[in-house]
Amino acid sequence: MARHRRRKHTWNPYTSEIKRLSIYPDMSGREREEKPLKPGDVIEVIVNNMDDRGRGMAGYRGMRVIVFNSSVGSKYRVRIVRVSGNTAYAEILETLSESAIEYK
Repeated sequence: MARHRRRKHTWNPYTSEIKRLSIYPDMSGREREEKPLKPGDVIEVIVNNMDDRGRGMAGYRGMRVIVFNSSVGSKYRVRIVRVSGNTAYAEILETLSESAIEYK
């Protein structure tokens, strides 16, 4: 056994205060994180599917948004009513464009 172990240096520019004062951008992704949806937020979504209860389903920033009283293919401005895990429930404020699908 060696009497002296070689130690790694403990100073790292990526974990020190020098990084905070650097002129180079931070590429770690912390600044790119989007804020999660919360009740009261107003967003625009396009309904692309229906669930088994007849509610419209849309995706927004990796979350599933369930829109009450909507039709597939329509674009809506909605208000988030409730958020539960990865699912947000929304009500329609305004219809921005109607669906081109005709139901018979």
